[in-house]
Amino acid sequence: MSRARRPARAALLLIGHGSRVGPANRILRRIARALRLRFAGRVVEACYLEAASPDVQTGIDRCVARGATRILFVPHFLFLGGHVRRDLPRAAALARRRHPGLEIRIARHLGDDRRLVPIVADRVRRGLRAGRWR
Repeated sequence: MSRARRPARAALLLIGHGSRVGPANRILRRIARALRLRFAGRVVEACYLEAASPDVQTGIDRCVARGATRILFVPHFLFLGGHVRRDLPRAAALARRRHPGLEIRIARHLGDDRRLVPIVADRVRRGLRAGRWR
């Protein structure tokens, strides 16, 4: 008797660096909540590479426990540094060994996306105004 194959279900795993400063970690969790609204019905979890919990493997386990057979890593990193280039692929490889059959892809990091320029410009305007600089 063959086992019925369950349908593929993709989860989003938002991954940040992590900080010992609690409020810094709340930002990523707030973004995860907003993504849950935009991607209703999807499993969306947040996790951290360092200094905060849950860690990446726990985030993966939570996705799998909620029925995910595919996980898209969503790196909340500005730069293509060691974490994005090395640590995330290693975490994916470990997760595949721990959960045979699990598919994992890694989305592009934030990078130099032109949509960030208006945010930086807003911060500049506010900083200039706050200092009453011209």
